[in-house]
Amino acid sequence: MKRVLPEQGIKRELSLAEVFSKTFDLYRQAFTRYFVLFVVVGAIIGVVTAVSQHVFILPSLPSNPTPEQFFTWVPGFFGALGPLVALIGIVNVVFYPIAQGGAIKLASEQVKNGQVELGPSIRFAVSKLLWIWALSIILGVIIFLGFFALIVPGIILGIMFALALPVLLLENKGVFDSMGRSRELVKHRWLKTFATFLIFAIIALVASAIISAISRPFGVASPLVNAIVSAFYSPLSPILMTVYYYSNLARITPVPADQIPLTSTTTAQAGTRFCTNCGTQLASSATFCSKCGAKQPA
Repeated sequence: MKRVLPEQGIKRELSLAEVFSKTFDLYRQAFTRYFVLFVVVGAIIGVVTAVSQHVFILPSLPSNPTPEQFFTWVPGFFGALGPLVALIGIVNVVFYPIAQGGAIKLASEQVKNGQVELGPSIRFAVSKLLWIWALSIILGVIIFLGFFALIVPGIILGIMFALALPVLLLENKGVFDSMGRSRELVKHRWLKTFATFLIFAIIALVASAIISAISRPFGVASPLVNAIVSAFYSPLSPILMTVYYYSNLARITPVPADQIPLTSTTTAQAGTRFCTNCGTQLASSATFCSKCGAKQPA
């Protein structure tokens, strides 16, 4: 079923406050669809996690164990830990990218067309699953090595490639082209990008702590409860990523000449012209735009 919404196009770069406002606005407009997407995926992951923890029970080590008890405990512990981690890891790797990719596509359709179609968005994400895995693995290794080096390089790399996933999905680029395009999009906006995702990380951390406290009393069912309740805030991450992508895309995309507004204060006058990047009125002799710094054609 398709629901038509008012047009949501992002025609200019948004401020930090506007990015978050737009994110919550898109989420509010299509809350049911985002929630259904993440609650279904979360329920699948939660059920598998709960069942796995029930089947593969990690043996406990007595306090002050003897060497014999310790060496008996080690193979039993890792024998249960291995399949437990593998099973939980596999179900997360398979299903969570579908939710992320589907939400990015859903948010993109809202931004561009004001439309919400959950089914096609999920099918689109499934069709891109191999590419999402490849990008996630490469970025995970690069950023991990950056953090392992001195932490700061990891942060820089995280900022640099923050928009690689929406680029991969929405511009149909390859893995390395998506990484390069992400770097282009955040260029000259490093601090803003860092602040955007830092603020969201703090919000998500607080929400995660609250949800963990809520689900803990449910015992063996706590992973399922946690996954379902997390569906209330999990969609915000891909929506924010999409909004920030379009905000930066609007910043670096030249404004077509026929779309530059002409008012009493911007009407073309003799000896003036407009910036090919942002549309700011300039002197005819200007080599660079006084607002965005873009070089002007001769």
